[in-house]
Amino acid sequence: MTGGPVTVAGVTVEPGERRDIAPTISESYLGDRTTLPMAVLNGVEDGPRAFVTAAVHGDELNGIATCRQLLDALDPSQLAGVVVIVPIVNVPGVQIGSRYLPDRRDLNRSFPGSHTGSMAARIARIVCDEVIDDSDVGIDLHTAANTRTNTPQVRIVEDDADAGALAVVFGAPFVLPSRLREGSLRAIAHDRGVPVLTFEGGAPRRFDDDAIDVARRGALQVFAHLGMIDDAPPPASSEPMLLNESRWLRAERGGILELLCSAGELVRAGDPLWSTVSPLGEERASVTADEDAYVVGATTLPLVQPGQAILHVALPGDRLVVEDDPSDEEDDDLEDVVDD
Repeated sequence: MTGGPVTVAGVTVEPGERRDIAPTISESYLGDRTTLPMAVLNGVEDGPRAFVTAAVHGDELNGIATCRQLLDALDPSQLAGVVVIVPIVNVPGVQIGSRYLPDRRDLNRSFPGSHTGSMAARIARIVCDEVIDDSDVGIDLHTAANTRTNTPQVRIVEDDADAGALAVVFGAPFVLPSRLREGSLRAIAHDRGVPVLTFEGGAPRRFDDDAIDVARRGALQVFAHLGMIDDAPPPASSEPMLLNESRWLRAERGGILELLCSAGELVRAGDPLWSTVSPLGEERASVTADEDAYVVGATTLPLVQPGQAILHVALPGDRLVVEDDPSDEEDDDLEDVVDD
């Protein structure tokens, strides 16, 4: 990327300038414009082009707060390269407090989209054309799905060495390789040669200050590592854990749930995980850990039914240390995870 002007969605942004733009994506039933707000920061020096996206799922709000804090921290007059920040990708979903668009489409299964398709397709197409294309790296901010919470973690494609190295730099407590999902932002970016870090942290429909702080620090760490900014706050974890295998543990009996461990905790084989009791207090099940594992996600529901997912656990792997020249890591294959 040169140090000259850049054009995004038909708007030219000069070096040292920030422009807030809102290209039209569709319109409402009343014919009102539906727009996609984004900020374009064009640095005064040559450097990479990076993007940060949030709220691809409309009930996942932590990324919105993270983007606001990043915009407060970044000064285009002190920036090398270009940063495009889209704090709310799924604008209609945020407006109605839903993970999905009003027609129930999942935006994160709609990429690359189409300029003449559904609202999901149109949003996806603009994000592809104006945000992902021409970028060198991306950060996509998520939370757990409804009724769940996630320990702050970065998910990457297993065979993407660039994303793996940047995930270590990001400094979330955990790095979790996971397969690409067809139609997701991360998958289409990968197909176009753009490594994307998918950050997962916290629960939907609320702000989690700890998860927001991890994401803010991580994004600034990546920008500093790429030479785009001079300084960044310390990462949340200087030695993130690379996890080797993950799976959901499910309830054997229904009832009132009492979790006996917390997200982020290392549980040892034989440690109590949860119990379920009847409304009259009779214990129905008491579950212990089969092996040492980290809790990377959990249900937030107090009442459960048989077969319901309770804890997302992953086997501990190696500690990863940030180096001046990160080397490729050998990652084991992982069972699929469901949030992004």
